Amino acid sequence: MIRWDEETNLYLLTLEEYNQLPDGVELTSIGNNRLIKGRDVIDTDQRWGYLAYGIVDPWNHPLKDLFLLFKLKQ
Repeated sequence: MIRWDEETNLYLLTLEEYNQLPDGVELTSIGNNRLIKGRDVIDTDQRWGYLAYGIVDPWNHPLKDLFLLFKLKQ
């Protein structure tokens, strides 16, 4: 995970991290579009190792423990 935008607190995901997320997680794009993993079609094209989708405010998210593991693996 890498912080994309300080104002919105959006953190982008790698494809590996994305694949570990359970279905039903809301993802936000760099264009501020919101999609649900497992329901909506999410483009998994990567630039510099990251998707154009991520999690807003991951440290206050119900999956914050998983996101912490993502950061610790970096």
